[in-house]
This record gives sequence, structure tokens and C-alpha cells, in this order.
Amino acid sequence: MNLKPFFKTAQKFVTDNSPGILTGLAVAGTVTTAILTGKAAYSAALKIEIARFRTDEDGNFTAGVLASSIPAKEKFELVWKEFIPAAVTGAATVTCIVGATHISTRRAAAMAAAFKLSEELANEYKERVVQHLGAQKEEKMRAELAKNRMDRTPGADTIIIVGPEVLFHDALSGRFFKGEVEKIKAAVNEINHQINNFYHASLTEFYEKIGLSGTIFSDEVGWNSDELLDVKYAATLLDDGRPAISIEFRTVPIRGYDRCQ
Repeated sequence: MNLKPFFKTAQKFVTDNSPGILTGLAVAGTVTTAILTGKAAYSAALKIEIARFRTDEDGNFTAGVLASSIPAKEKFELVWKEFIPAAVTGAATVTCIVGATHISTRRAAAMAAAFKLSEELANEYKERVVQHLGAQKEEKMRAELAKNRMDRTPGADTIIIVGPEVLFHDALSGRFFKGEVEKIKAAVNEINHQINNFYHASLTEFYEKIGLSGTIFSDEVGWNSDELLDVKYAATLLDDGRPAISIEFRTVPIRGYDRCQ
């Protein structure tokens, strides 16, 4: 029986899920360390209590007679071995925590680098498209792509448009909302004013200004003084004939936007 494919599969599974596996081992190790420490403390206390009884020359206990005190060094020599299992388990637990953190940090850095590279390639591709097709054809193509995204996104028919409001679609979060172009432009200006004065602003803050709720992702990303917020629009018609505008970010919000450079 050839076990090589099995071992390769198992190795790949462990490698892919190593942070989760190490985290699980750390949790189990924490519980085990607590239990072993409790047992060691009980056993150590029992040994010290027994040692408090005086013994005769033959090592026999003298009933009812207690030693006044036991030196700390002697106590340590009596009980240190009891704590070895808890110490070993605790050390292994710390190793698992450090290992999981190291792997997660390394993977996050690799993902950030890959995201940055893909962003640069995408921007370069867009520039080449504009150069070859021209600004008008590029805008038309972008509007068609926006329409395809919006047609695949449910919820447009649940939004009632009143007065000067227009149906908008946020391409990043894939959500429809109603608003006005001038109000969105004003929100962009407010965010950039905040960045110029306070050095950074989150995507959630922009969402709240245009009538969208924040998300876990939007709490983590934003813009800083290196690159201000810049929004581009793509107007189109949905399948039901309603006009809609897609908004995208020319400057993609980044993680770590609020850290000092």
C-alpha cells in the first residue's frame, strides 16, 4: 500500500491550517497547565505539611510534634519536581502561541504585499486601457462592467427613490443605497479635510457620511496623508430601466492607514 499520497495530503493540511492547529493546542495547553498546576500545588502542600512533623533518628514520625518552621530551600527541594509537568506544558503552550502569531503575521504580510502588487498591476492595466481605447471608450466599458455588477446584486428594487435622489451602488462592499451626487462629493471633501487636519480617516467614516453602515472591513481600512480619498463614478441603466451610479475608489483604502509613517 502506497502511503505517500496520504502523507502529502496530511502535510498540506497541517501547513495550510497551522495557525488554527497551534491556536487549538494553545487553548488545550492553557487548560492542561491550569489543571496540572492545581494538582502540583495540592501535592506540594501535602508534602510540606508532612515534612513539618519531626522524625526520630530512624526517620519515623513523632506523632503530634511539629517542626517550628521549614527553610525555604528545603521546601523548594521537597516540591520542585511536582511542578515539572505544569512547567513543560506551559512552555509548550507559549511556544504554540508564539508560533501561531508568527505564522499569522508572516501570512498577513505576504497577503498585504500581494494585494499591493495586484493593486499596482490593476492601475497599470487601467492606464494602458485608457491609452489604447481612449477615455470615452474606457468610461463606456467601465459603465458596462458596473451594470453587470449591479444586475447581479440583489436589493435594488427595495430602495425607493424620492426627489433628487439617485440609486447608487458601492462597488467595494456590493451594496445599493440612495443619495445625491453633490452630497457624495461633499462627503469626499469632508473626509479629505479630516485627513489634511488629522492625518487619516477610515472607510467607515466615509460610509457613514453617505448613508451606509460600517462593516468589519471598513473599520480596518482607510486613507492617510500619503493619498487622499478619490472617488470615480460610472452611470448606467439597470435592466428595469432605472438609472444608477456606481462609485469606486481611485485610491484604494489600505490597512494601517492610521499608523505613523
